[in-house]
Amino acid sequence: MVAKKDLIGNELMKEIISIRFDTMWKMLALRKGGYFPKPDEEGAAGEFDNKGAIFVPGGFIFADSDRRAVKVEKLGELDGPAFRKKIREAMRFDNAILFYPEGMAVSVNLDNGFFSEMAGHILAIKQAALKRKPIMANEPPPQVDSRDITRSYCPFYMEPPYGSRTKLSSCLAACLIESRMYFIQCRNAFGLRSGEDRQLWENIRTSRRPIIGRDKKVLAPPYVVVCHTTRYRENALGGMTRILGFGKFGEFASFALEEVTSELLNEIGGGKTQIRPTDVFAEVDDLKVVGVLRTYSPTTPGKRRKKFTTRLVSPSRDLELNLEDLAQEAMERYKLV
Repeated sequence: MVAKKDLIGNELMKEIISIRFDTMWKMLALRKGGYFPKPDEEGAAGEFDNKGAIFVPGGFIFADSDRRAVKVEKLGELDGPAFRKKIREAMRFDNAILFYPEGMAVSVNLDNGFFSEMAGHILAIKQAALKRKPIMANEPPPQVDSRDITRSYCPFYMEPPYGSRTKLSSCLAACLIESRMYFIQCRNAFGLRSGEDRQLWENIRTSRRPIIGRDKKVLAPPYVVVCHTTRYRENALGGMTRILGFGKFGEFASFALEEVTSELLNEIGGGKTQIRPTDVFAEVDDLKVVGVLRTYSPTTPGKRRKKFTTRLVSPSRDLELNLEDLAQEAMERYKLV
């Protein structure tokens, strides 16, 4: 199982969780006023994440949806605080945010159809290559489409129809974990010559490494990160965040701020686990809120196993966040004081 630090121990996730913490206070305000969004409704977002977001390693992207080269804003080496400020600014815009060692590209429109086709071809070729019997079956293998891939990269309680951001991130993840096959598909799709394909190869290699800041902190992981604006779970207090593109096919993680319930306690440790004070993000009256990281096991295209591991995220120990000032600002912003 991938280590907790590898998933959330970076400045990108720290900033996203800080923003989601602000959103949590808005959800509490909405619930108090009787306007709490339903689990399957959009709108589980605050001032800083109202458009959602999708973050992608930039070297993995050869061109935007119009097949034009992506324009990268050169930023040089940033430290953690400066990088997090850039993240918060970038989340004001739609479309994808791409990370590069030298900078960022904001509001990049990616082609859903292209990545759906790429991911489907890669999975079909891989499955065919693993078949060792020389005799072909009577029926051809079924085609793998974006819905199959997305189902494998979503929790079992996320039902279709899936949104474009959900589909795009899932297909990107399927390509990301098969980087060599993705390179070959891109070389053929774009008709790259030897010099061009060498550059793409190097860009993809770079995208599989984390981006390190001037202060030696990990700024962004080599994964796809998606901020949803839907809660999906009854006890969630804000949109879910998915982390994809590591491990094997169908392996991913989700993070959400949730109220402590007997169901959650049972999920963590069979009902025997006690919530430590250092695990609590907020406590309002008789309500305790914790950060919940679920890691889902690999599966096959079109399937979603219910097997997953649940861990709590400590705001101080795992994220080095001081929530006191953030809480005060959020409560004033959403008129809870």
